[in-house]
Amino acid sequence: MSNRRARPPDTLGRLFLDITGVLPDDASLLRMRRVSGALNLRDNDALWSMIAVLEYYTRLYEAMPDRIRRAGEGNFDAVRREAEVATDALMHQHRDALARCKATIQLAEEMIREHEVRYQAALAQLNEASIAVLADRMANRVARIACNRFVGAAAVAARDQRERMDSAVDIFERAIGGATKRVEASAERMERRFARTLRRLWTVAAILLVILVGAAAIVGEHLI
Repeated sequence: MSNRRARPPDTLGRLFLDITGVLPDDASLLRMRRVSGALNLRDNDALWSMIAVLEYYTRLYEAMPDRIRRAGEGNFDAVRREAEVATDALMHQHRDALARCKATIQLAEEMIREHEVRYQAALAQLNEASIAVLADRMANRVARIACNRFVGAAAVAARDQRERMDSAVDIFERAIGGATKRVEASAERMERRFARTLRRLWTVAAILLVILVGAAAIVGEHLI
């Protein structure tokens, strides 16, 4: 590198000290020189300040894991104690919540049993009411059917009885008509017989009268 002049360590260290406030170590100086050689920087180049700042942050980030580890080791016991306290508190809350859940479950079971009893009672009442309503409906239906059948049977019986009565009346009328005819015929025969008898009586009476008159005449002649 012909155009590059190496900065004296004191000058580079003083620049790093002025910028960061801490002295550089050998590794930091070596990295800064390697970067300046790669970039071919001059002594008065403004990038030296940027390189010093970047090196400071590099050292800071390199030391950060160790600091974090030391801080973690120092706070691990406290964190563990806090974790134990938090765990105990959570376990206590969990036990309380579990106890409340058990109580809630028991209460729910009791409510479920009560609801089951009430439901069974309501269902029994509903069944009784339904059975009563169904029985009433069936009774009404049976009554209607029986009434309809009774009315039908009564109508059929009345029709049969009417037919029988009509037949009996017809037979009675025919019998009365026949009897009337027979009575009329008998009356006519009796009238004819009575008329013949009267005629016979009148004939006999006339004959007797003639005989009496003749006998009286004969007796009168003998007396004279």
